[in-house]
Amino acid sequence: MAVDQSALEPFPSISSPSHQFVRHEPSKQGSGVRLRRKSSGLKGEPRGDATGPALATVFDSTPNGSPTANPPSVWQSEDSCFALESGAHQLQKRSSSDRPRRLKRRKIKSFFKRWKSLSIRHTWLNPLIICMTIVFLYLLNPTTSNPFHSALFLSYPMPRKPTDDPSARTEYGKGYLDFAFVAFYTVLLSFTREFIMQRALRPLALRWGIITRAKQARFMEQAYTAIYFAIFGPFGLYVMYHSDLWYFRTEPMYETFPNRQHVGIFKVYYLLQASYWLQQGIVLLLMLEKPRKDFKELVAHHIITLALIGLSYRFHFANMGIAVYITHDISDFFLAVSFHS
Repeated sequence: MAVDQSALEPFPSISSPSHQFVRHEPSKQGSGVRLRRKSSGLKGEPRGDATGPALATVFDSTPNGSPTANPPSVWQSEDSCFALESGAHQLQKRSSSDRPRRLKRRKIKSFFKRWKSLSIRHTWLNPLIICMTIVFLYLLNPTTSNPFHSALFLSYPMPRKPTDDPSARTEYGKGYLDFAFVAFYTVLLSFTREFIMQRALRPLALRWGIITRAKQARFMEQAYTAIYFAIFGPFGLYVMYHSDLWYFRTEPMYETFPNRQHVGIFKVYYLLQASYWLQQGIVLLLMLEKPRKDFKELVAHHIITLALIGLSYRFHFANMGIAVYITHDISDFFLAVSFHS
């Protein structure tokens, strides 16, 4: 009796189109019935990604489709694995070496971000640091040879003659080093302005019931202006009182022209006033104050004031300039205290 071999095959071909089960005939050893799968339910090739290259052939340099291409040997596969592991190791080493650099850049960016936030919240901090740095650099060598001496003190002292009165005050000339004096005290006045406004005037505004930010800013600006002119107005009168110009005499303005030299207190007053108006010009330039309706007129006023200060000092009309300063300061004081919210 001939036996069908395909019927006895335990695992038939999966490409068979039939999906039915076949009942086997009882065997001689027993009378049990065994069910056998004739085909698979997958219908085709086994599922999975079979299109990717194998690890052993990933570095194969043989051209595809070459009739003489030979399958990679065991040694080639091992070399490919070694190259892959070496590349992964180098990549890991490079990433580990770049990690501290990235962390350092991230820390620097975070530091500058925090510093920017702190500077916006406390606008007096950066001018204070600049002033303290200049003072510290001067204290390293507190002599006239130190280049920072001209930023803190007056320059160009005139030498005394043997015939001069020993009790007479030292006079000072003019020069380019006066710009360093004006620049340093511009930064110092920037610090005093922001510090007084934030630490003294803002709490005072809150205590007096000024709640809105716009009214607080207006109050602080005008109050600081009144404080400044309340100090420099009497200071200018004191300087005039100890000169030949008291009280607003016009004859000495022309008798000693050109005035190339001035006593120390006169020069200090003149240059500090220049520092104040330069600082006010920077405030307008940086838009630190809210522009008002007369913003254009205010800008023109500052430009004309700075031009008058610089030209009067350069062309030796300072004796006339001090009278303008005092008149200006007294009137501005009353304008500052008469503001309304």
